[in-house]
Amino acid sequence: MNEKYGCWISNNIRFHNKYEALLYATQHHQEVKFWYHDEVFQCVDKTQLNKISLNTLYKERAQQLRDSYDYLILYYSGGSDSHNILRTFIDNNIKLDEICVKWPKQLIDGKFYKINSTDTSSDNLWSEWNYCVVPTLDWIRQYHPEIKITIKDYVQHTNESTINQLFETQHNHGFRAGAIKDTLTSDSEEELINKGKTVGNIYGVDKPYLLLNQQKIYMFFSDIALVTASRSIINPNGAECFYWSPDMPLLPYAQAYQLFLYYKINVESQKFLFQSAADSINGLPRVERNFGQQKIAKQIIYSTWDNRFQADKKRDAIGTDLYNWLFSSMELSTQKEILMDNITQRMKLINNDFLNHGGIVNQISINIPKTMIGAFHYIGNLDN
Repeated sequence: MNEKYGCWISNNIRFHNKYEALLYATQHHQEVKFWYHDEVFQCVDKTQLNKISLNTLYKERAQQLRDSYDYLILYYSGGSDSHNILRTFIDNNIKLDEICVKWPKQLIDGKFYKINSTDTSSDNLWSEWNYCVVPTLDWIRQYHPEIKITIKDYVQHTNESTINQLFETQHNHGFRAGAIKDTLTSDSEEELINKGKTVGNIYGVDKPYLLLNQQKIYMFFSDIALVTASRSIINPNGAECFYWSPDMPLLPYAQAYQLFLYYKINVESQKFLFQSAADSINGLPRVERNFGQQKIAKQIIYSTWDNRFQADKKRDAIGTDLYNWLFSSMELSTQKEILMDNITQRMKLINNDFLNHGGIVNQISINIPKTMIGAFHYIGNLDN
């Protein structure tokens, strides 16, 4: 595997798996840092900022992907990032072959939650199926029947073997409740790979993360966001982060610059900017500021956003609030126990300095690796 998705560096050794990097650093008393194409993003021509519209850049990125693969699959969540990608392809008449939605069938069938249009807490994320995903899929079926629609239940085939394989897979480093879906991809991928076709799996990773330091705004990339771009064993380099790509580094800069202009005018919203590197990694300030930035960003950088229902993202690192249906379900108790056992046993081997308190499961405190961020990329000065 190449370093398309970044790497972790410890003692000048580059690791493509975060857990292996942390294990090495623990055993050799070293530090670890995250690298994500720092040299590429540091060389972006910033004189182009605010000269090319975001919609133009989205179109160019969609066409770039279309020209790179025989078959394109968009992994759709109903959120602003993936919805903007869908609209970019359709509005610009760029062929999209398939939309794949990962969603547990138990939730589709109405188990474990009740539809609620007013509760925006993270454990009501699953109402987005009814208010965001289903309406979009119905619209696609009616107006764009040429686009294949696939629904993947990521719980159905989850067992001890598949969960163990998940944590042994070299590219996985997401020690969260939702990790069971991280390596799941559409069946079309394997079918087409076996026929000699190239397949691009498109993910809406991600809105810019912004930090404020002495009135200067910086953009940075996070390793935990990148893990959501699932990579299959048969197609390890086929995952494409639509927004965070070294193949079009101007795109995230252009998004960040539009947000910079917003914060420059709206001083009261600057409270949502991260204030330090530690702030962007740990604790409640990170969560609250991340929510604030995300809500602002979708209004500024996506002209396609239609203010549909959206729940908050998880508030604890391991996602126990988001996945409380998994932890409270008797019929899924085996999957839960295997998942938690894998996490706890592996974390026992890691230096506590590298770990973050994740959540409480069955009265047991679960720790997981801290989020790591890459280099800071200067966007602009609020005083100028």
